[in-house]
Amino acid sequence: MIEWKLKRTALRWDFSFFAVLAVFFWLDRSGFGLTALGICAAHELAHLAVMQLFGIVPESVTFYGAGIRISAAETERRSPPIQAAVYSAGCVMNLLLAAALYPAGFQNAAAVSAVTGLFNLLPVGEFDGKRLLKLFLVSHIRPERVDAALRISGIISAVICAAAAFLSGSAASPTLLVTMGYILIMSLRRV
Repeated sequence: MIEWKLKRTALRWDFSFFAVLAVFFWLDRSGFGLTALGICAAHELAHLAVMQLFGIVPESVTFYGAGIRISAAETERRSPPIQAAVYSAGCVMNLLLAAALYPAGFQNAAAVSAVTGLFNLLPVGEFDGKRLLKLFLVSHIRPERVDAALRISGIISAVICAAAAFLSGSAASPTLLVTMGYILIMSLRRV
């Protein structure tokens, strides 16, 4: 792992990030990879911008095979509305970007941005949706039931995504299979 320090934030690059990126660009026949990478970067930059707005300094930003993880324990010490703003910023950015790109004639980029935003709202793994759902559940159910509720919602999400992929009738692409596998594994994993 390569690590640099930018003020108080550690920037980390895992080998898996470069490997996935290399495979992604190697398989990208459409030349659309840079657009998709930009959309993902906009998502993460939105989180960082909202954190900056509230004076939250991330401990680390890690680039790894499954994406980018921003670690900022200080976020969880903030009020629920601030936490919700930080956790939802990336998805909101993706949906706003989709709304701007579509009428400008960039329908494919708009679709990728919308799907990225909606996908990150799934309550599995380290996605924003799981953090937002946990924030909601902590204030609405008994603490000892939060983990079970998160796990059940993750499994339900995995089943719904698999059913939607199956019912759409589209061919099972390698990306779709890997994504469905990831969602299933993350939803079955202990919270």
